Amino acid sequence: MIAYDIIEAFFLATAISFVGSVQLGPVNFGTIQRALNKNKKSAILFGFGGSLPELLYCGLAFGGSNLLSRFEGIEVYLKYVTTGILFVFGMYLMLQKPSRGEMKNLSESKGKEVWLGMTFGLLNPQLFPYWLFIITLLRSHSLITNPSWFVQGAFVVGTAAGAFLLQYIVAVITSNKREFLYEKLTINYNKVLGGVILAVALITLVINL
Repeated sequence: MIAYDIIEAFFLATAISFVGSVQLGPVNFGTIQRALNKNKKSAILFGFGGSLPELLYCGLAFGGSNLLSRFEGIEVYLKYVTTGILFVFGMYLMLQKPSRGEMKNLSESKGKEVWLGMTFGLLNPQLFPYWLFIITLLRSHSLITNPSWFVQGAFVVGTAAGAFLLQYIVAVITSNKREFLYEKLTINYNKVLGGVILAVALITLVINL
């Protein structure tokens, strides 16, 4: 039955990660920005890199799921850090010079997209407490009871798969609608996107006050 447990853990983690990644965050905005400024491949590579930290944080969460009580209240501080990251990224887009079409020397930067996306993902401070909470919750409801490393490993891989699935969809939709977005936002789309990010950051800050 371990094969069934492995498959179940993988798809359960994929579904949870996909839904959890829908919330606006640095990786989502980075994928959108690259789909608009560069191309679909760059956005997908960025999104892939941004999904990899799920492996690290979920793996750490498995080892510390019994320590959830020690992290009580830390989510409040992490939300402020996330707000700060969104604010900085929004300001970066607001101050960036408008451009149209493909960026120059694009082939030289493609290899860096994965690393850049990974950096954005690592800077998401909510991943560890999020997976710590999810794993503890699932265990309390007897949804992850098999202690096998294969089962836990499948769950960890599933978290990255779910996050990447969302980023892939975002990259494809944004790339396919790029001309429409150009027509609607003209050369000021960076400022518009930056303004949206700043608005989200301010709303998040007000909610957490």
